[in-house]
Amino acid sequence: MSEDQTPEVKQENEAENEGETVLTAEETEREITPKQSDDQLLEKEPAEVVETAEEEQEKRLEEDLEVTVDPEIVEKLSSGFLQTFLPTLEKSKSSLEEVLSNQKILIDTVEQENSKFQECQSMEELTQTMLKARKYYNKLITIKKEMSNLHDKSGKLKKRAVKLQQQRQKEELQKAQQREKEHEKERMLAARVAGRTDS
Repeated sequence: MSEDQTPEVKQENEAENEGETVLTAEETEREITPKQSDDQLLEKEPAEVVETAEEEQEKRLEEDLEVTVDPEIVEKLSSGFLQTFLPTLEKSKSSLEEVLSNQKILIDTVEQENSKFQECQSMEELTQTMLKARKYYNKLITIKKEMSNLHDKSGKLKKRAVKLQQQRQKEELQKAQQREKEHEKERMLAARVAGRTDS
């Protein structure tokens, strides 16, 4: 008996081997369904006919379910099923494993690229900071120059102020000396005038 045969064909072969006559589907249906005359069918209403047909179908299904199957047949069918589908499943499993390993490699690559991108961003930030530092350094140099110029100007102004002060002091001194001389002259004139009046 080959493994490719369907369960129905196997049952027919077994029945022939045991000396039983195999009934066709129509004969089985005739045996299961009780014969009814046309008069009886006409007497029943259509709903009742449908109900009896459904009941008969349920009975047939129950009888079909009660069929016992030989364990050897089950084993052969299982092994045939496994032989048919197991190579495909193993191939699918290997393909899945390959896809998973490729996915892992892809994830690692993406993570590396992300880290490079982050490093690039850090470098860009560092460049921006350096540019800002240069700009501020230039500003600082400009401020320093301006402060130096202001310091020079203030030094010159101080010197000028000192010179002006010295010049004013000289002028004041000269004025004071001039006044002293004038007072001296006045005293001398007053003494002369007094000497003349006495004589």
